[in-house]
Amino acid sequence: MKKEPIKILIVDDHQVVVGGIRSALSEHPRFLVVGEAHNGRQAIRMTQALKPHVVIMDITMPDLNGIDATIQIKKFDNSIRVVIFSMHSDKEYVMDLLKADISAYVLKEDPMSELVEAIDATSRGKTFFSKSATQILLNCIHSLGRLKDRDKPLGELSIREREVLQLLAEGHTVKVIGEKLAISPKTVESHKYNIMSKLGVSRAAELTRIAIREKIIAP
Repeated sequence: MKKEPIKILIVDDHQVVVGGIRSALSEHPRFLVVGEAHNGRQAIRMTQALKPHVVIMDITMPDLNGIDATIQIKKFDNSIRVVIFSMHSDKEYVMDLLKADISAYVLKEDPMSELVEAIDATSRGKTFFSKSATQILLNCIHSLGRLKDRDKPLGELSIREREVLQLLAEGHTVKVIGEKLAISPKTVESHKYNIMSKLGVSRAAELTRIAIREKIIAP
């Protein structure tokens, strides 16, 4: 009996990267790319519509980053496997990625064969870290003893507050944020107040600095 193809959604805001992934995966008859998204919010919508088995996810994207998008996708359907495919090798990402329940982590500097191996492994219910990503994980574990709660100020924010923080840091107005999230401007202002209170800042401009430092957005 012929096996069902592994349905894959590619999420990356760089079309050249998407094209490279499509080209590499086209050589494998069991892989079927069902769509592509260019930010985390679009990825959530397409995941719900297309129900892929595997999502290849970048981390830093406009509108909604890959980590928060992964958290929402896993809440929608925990059986969907998320393969992080990113240029970022910062150990600061690792704990957030693990908390988001990713299935694999491959760096864009790794051979494309590692991404293929990651998709195959995760489709069989296994986890996969490329060699370079594994080293990052080990470095993170070694430094865990030195981490303190104050080093992870975003830990107290809800998923919705993290969404609002990213959009504010990207320069969107309260009105635009409300339209994107389908909530009222008053609710956005309430989230903004709560975010500033939790992060201990008094000026909205400081939110951008924190978002950059915590790698929610690119500098």
